[in-house]
Amino acid sequence: MKEFVLYILYHDFFYYFTHRLLHSRYFYPLHKIHHKKINPEYYDFYSVHIVEIPISSIGLFIAIYLHKLYMYQVVCAILYIHIRGLMAHDARCTQFVGDHHLLHHKLIKCNYGEYWLDAIFGTLHTNNSPSKYAIAPLDESVKIE
Repeated sequence: MKEFVLYILYHDFFYYFTHRLLHSRYFYPLHKIHHKKINPEYYDFYSVHIVEIPISSIGLFIAIYLHKLYMYQVVCAILYIHIRGLMAHDARCTQFVGDHHLLHHKLIKCNYGEYWLDAIFGTLHTNNSPSKYAIAPLDESVKIE
């Protein structure tokens, strides 16, 4: 169980930084495919440029390289990450995963990773709602400058 959690933490940490990199002027032309929809649906989780896949997965590879992980732990972690990603792109799942990532698709320049990482690195935007608890609806009028 410890390895499973460690694996998820590696992924989340490195995904945050690679996702910010994908929003840079150099990589955003590739990443904008993922941001075609302001209101994504679950299948938009997989709407990415092929170059993004190895970039976004670097945390997974580092965890495998640095730690002894059994195949079942890796498979379970990847399943968890993908199910969480699918849910994060679907407004019907906000009661389970919050609207944090949906706000990212609306506002672009915030909420790059998990809630706690955005809070630590100063990129958190909650739309003045308790979005980490998925209680309030998204507000279309909020803009980030």
